[in-house]
Amino acid sequence: MQLDIREARRDELETLFPLLLLAEPSASALRWGLKNLSDAVYRMDARGELVGAATMRWRRDPCEMLELAILRERQGEGLGKRFVAWLVAEARRRGQPEIIVGTSTTSAANIIFYQKCGFRADHVRHDYFWYYDEPVRENGLVVRDMLVFRLDLAAATQREEMMNDER
Repeated sequence: MQLDIREARRDELETLFPLLLLAEPSASALRWGLKNLSDAVYRMDARGELVGAATMRWRRDPCEMLELAILRERQGEGLGKRFVAWLVAEARRRGQPEIIVGTSTTSAANIIFYQKCGFRADHVRHDYFWYYDEPVRENGLVVRDMLVFRLDLAAATQREEMMNDER
């Protein structure tokens, strides 16, 4: 499948906003994050159709994937893994030593997803989601804490090289 991932233009942000709300359900928090945290917003298109969006903060060490969203009807097709792989490659191109990403401790599917992408659990940001106006529930639990995953890019490169050598 032909995929195109590129940095979104400023005039495309409103088009990406509804999709990014899948990753950050608070519209006010998302707008604030786009203005104050994100250094870059990326879009993924498949055959000319918008299928994914992500935001990155490159200016900090470690760099951080802030939001990652794939259209609901396209989830399960491997697009998220391909988007993460592209962002990891971009981090390597930028000389980043590691990349982090966080998700709610109640997001079982996301927790499994990031581990399948090679990330390892690192730490918990307690009461991270304090800013939600109303309690958000996921899998029958109130969303409160964020589980942060880390991918050591040097170690990941060494593992990949070892696996390639074994083939």
